Amino acid sequence: MANTRDGLAAARARGRTGGRPPKLTEDQIALAQQLYDAGEKTVAQIAAMLNVPRTTVYGHLNKRTPVASAPTDPVSTLAAVPVAPARTSRICPSCGHEPSTRAEAAHQRGDLAVIWLHPHTDNPADPGSVIARSHCHQCEPGPPAFDVACTVCGDGPILAGDFAQTARSGALPDPVQQWLTASGWTVLPELRCPDHT
Repeated sequence: MANTRDGLAAARARGRTGGRPPKLTEDQIALAQQLYDAGEKTVAQIAAMLNVPRTTVYGHLNKRTPVASAPTDPVSTLAAVPVAPARTSRICPSCGHEPSTRAEAAHQRGDLAVIWLHPHTDNPADPGSVIARSHCHQCEPGPPAFDVACTVCGDGPILAGDFAQTARSGALPDPVQQWLTASGWTVLPELRCPDHT
């Protein structure tokens, strides 16, 4: 174990890094950050420009800004019926973050338009239920994440937690398929959003 650590430290000293290479170049990351900071494009639009999933763009953006304090009890919506992403408020429904600048408000509108599907682990009576939430950049879930994309437009919800891990293994979890179907999606033979069914 000590030899492994010494070997990794020596490789880092020579400028070598391990792991999978990033999907985006430094120039692409800088462009994505510039577009995001300027409020010119949503994350979905940036991802389409760079021909990568939204989750890849989310992983490379520096979206964190200091926040005074957020409520400890996030607002969640149990999605027996899908949640509509339209919002009139600029305040994040999950953490209460309110943007302080116009550019940040533009980003927040784009971020809140994305629906994140979480497994409802706190409900032992219905272990297969789904929680649908919108998150701002302050409270969006970390990895793992899986982008459910319509084969026509590339839009769709993002899976978090165990749902993302299951989807990465090749199959959408049954509760997610049920949520998509209830939302008007076609699941088979290919994923299509309600606008393209």
